[in-house]
Amino acid sequence: MQSLPHLAHGKKSRSLTVAVRIRVSTFRRFDVSTFSFRFLTVAVLFGCAALAPQASYGATPLQSELWQRAIDDVSKGKFQRAAETLSKVRSNDELATQVRTWLAEFEAKQAARRELDQADFDKYVGYAKARVERKEYPRALGWALWALNTTADREEFLAGPWLLELVNASLAKADELRQEDDWRGVWGIYSQLASLYEREPRYQKLERQALTHLRLENMFGEKSKWRERIEKVRWRDAQRALEEIDRAYVEPADFRDIAESGLEQMLLLADSKTAQEKFPGLADEDSRDRFKLRVQARLDQVRAATEVGRVDCVKHFRRVVKSINKETAALPEELVVSELMRGSLDVLDDYTTIIWPSASTEFDKHTRGDFVGVGISISKNRADEIEVITPMDGGPAYAAGIQAGDVITHVDGESLKDFSINKVVKTITGENGTPVTLTIRRGEESLDFDLIRRKVHIVSVRGHQRNSVDEERWDYWLDRKRGIGYIRLTNFARNTFEDLQNALSELPHLQGLILDLRGNPGGLLDSAWNVTSLFLERGDVVVSTKGRISSEDNTLHANSTGDYAGFPLIVLVDTRSASASEIVSGAIRDNGRGTVVGERTFGKFSVQNLVQLSRHRSGAKLKITTARYYLPNGDSLHRAPMSETWGVAPAISVPLVNKERVKIWQAQRKANLLGPPKATPKTADADEQDKDESDENAVEQDGDKKPADKDAKEAPAEAGDADPHAAEDKDKKDELPPLEQPDENNRPEADPTLDTALLLLRVALLGEQFPTLTVAEAPTQKDTAKP
Repeated sequence: MQSLPHLAHGKKSRSLTVAVRIRVSTFRRFDVSTFSFRFLTVAVLFGCAALAPQASYGATPLQSELWQRAIDDVSKGKFQRAAETLSKVRSNDELATQVRTWLAEFEAKQAARRELDQADFDKYVGYAKARVERKEYPRALGWALWALNTTADREEFLAGPWLLELVNASLAKADELRQEDDWRGVWGIYSQLASLYEREPRYQKLERQALTHLRLENMFGEKSKWRERIEKVRWRDAQRALEEIDRAYVEPADFRDIAESGLEQMLLLADSKTAQEKFPGLADEDSRDRFKLRVQARLDQVRAATEVGRVDCVKHFRRVVKSINKETAALPEELVVSELMRGSLDVLDDYTTIIWPSASTEFDKHTRGDFVGVGISISKNRADEIEVITPMDGGPAYAAGIQAGDVITHVDGESLKDFSINKVVKTITGENGTPVTLTIRRGEESLDFDLIRRKVHIVSVRGHQRNSVDEERWDYWLDRKRGIGYIRLTNFARNTFEDLQNALSELPHLQGLILDLRGNPGGLLDSAWNVTSLFLERGDVVVSTKGRISSEDNTLHANSTGDYAGFPLIVLVDTRSASASEIVSGAIRDNGRGTVVGERTFGKFSVQNLVQLSRHRSGAKLKITTARYYLPNGDSLHRAPMSETWGVAPAISVPLVNKERVKIWQAQRKANLLGPPKATPKTADADEQDKDESDENAVEQDGDKKPADKDAKEAPAEAGDADPHAAEDKDKKDELPPLEQPDENNRPEADPTLDTALLLLRVALLGEQFPTLTVAEAPTQKDTAKP
């Protein structure tokens, strides 16, 4: 584990002199702990006390040693030991007193956290056991997951006899639900078992199977917009994708597995009850059986063949698409191709996928970092309406006065009833400079906003809070008095590097920086490379890539002038920091440039390239894994099944419980929101109001993402909720009275990870003052036992 002072300066140990101690530029380049010791030693040996200002108190060798030991302990996250050491430093030492105060406040918060964790753990175990007694196993698993999140010993908890009994009973219950075709209930059990036992492949496989059944079951529901999703899906694009996988996938693809999985997906589609209700060809038992029989024959051929290559796989797939389907079930060809490829790519990694035309525009928008529209972030609310999360900085919607919480009912007079979220986006966005009118319901009013579409900049660089003078700008100071800045990167888009430079330019006399990459899912490699280069010295290794084809082998070095390579730097990460975020945090760690604080990162060390499958830019694309990332120390920490080590491990770990994660996310989301309208919109005619509802979930998002699926599933209930976990056990619902098990999120409005980082920087910066203040009255050489 490396200490903050060493990382604050850089990986190279330089010979420093007294002259170096004088600040000659805005950004200081020195190693705190190394310099403190060397400077003090030089002062003692050569009697250069006159170089330092006179202090009101002196320092003995013991005092100096205790101080330096405490500072070093803080830099390593050993806060309790640092406090014990500082208790031995004389009470009238102002610096030690300040650090003691910080440490006492910090430890009080940690003690409160531990008490809350223990109380929650005991409560969750009790809740789970109460559900087991009622044979409500899905709910019991839900509470067991929460108990796991708050326990101090995960292995001991997972091996507990009562939990193992719950697991066996839950598996038996899942078997019963499978017989009833209750795939939602089946998935609810398997997904929670997979979350409890992350390194058990059996549960992971069962979860994927149940999820496939559930997706097909819901795919053709009344509100489903499946036709929009498969619009312009073409067989030729699928065939081209298989060719690219054969040529460039990171490791030789097993086309036997690909063919098997694709054909198995066809059989699952044929067995889907909702698909049978939707399509006459599947509703007719004879045509359905003939479809399944001929697909099964192809599947048997694949399994019996001594070798299956790409050509064989394509031949089988083409036969299904162009012949078997047309002669039997007569399903839409776009649907067959889409499901065939979904199944076939499932055997590859999680990141190789086809982006069909219906999703291509949205994908391009977030990769590019800008889009033409009105600048709003929207989602579906609980009433299934299109609700504004927030207007976006500098966009037409914000300038016109659209607010968070507004409900969009019409676009250009057209009701949004039955519109999918993708269709809403396509309707609102359009050509640059064209007009669009949004009808908004705000309370009891209906308001029309006449907007002009234009290019909107997606903000991926944020501060701790909004600027008090101009809320469209961010305040990047966390502790202005001590010169500590804070910048949060929500993703790595094309504009992230330039925006980061602009943010840093707003921090004159910066003494230390916290770079927050928590929740950052990654983005463009070039963006991560340029961002990292800002903080390293020219020539330092940032990242290497290595793939199956030689063109994927590359090493990227820092390409900056090192203007930001000197001040203390802390990088915050969590379990959702992935890909490009791991490149940045890993490079800063391995080059000894800064300290990584938080939780182990996600573990996505794979490189994806985007291959245009169609002639048109908005056509189908293949996102394909072609290489692995390697950090400067040579590690590639991709999280594969059964991995014991993955991701970037923080130097100082700050484990969080789910309630704390939600509180942090809520605080960040609140900071993102822009305030009241700047203009007064006109009121729509009463007879134009529409109370109908719309469809689905998020779009025109700014850089932030909602919590990952796992976090969302585990998000705590609001106060007063009876039981937020798992589906109800139908067998017991009518037999037993409801069991109230409230779980209010009683965690304080705090950010333990940020608190830790701020303490580290404050102590490191204060520690730099110690040699200058105390060396004046340090003992001479003859009084020193050792130099």
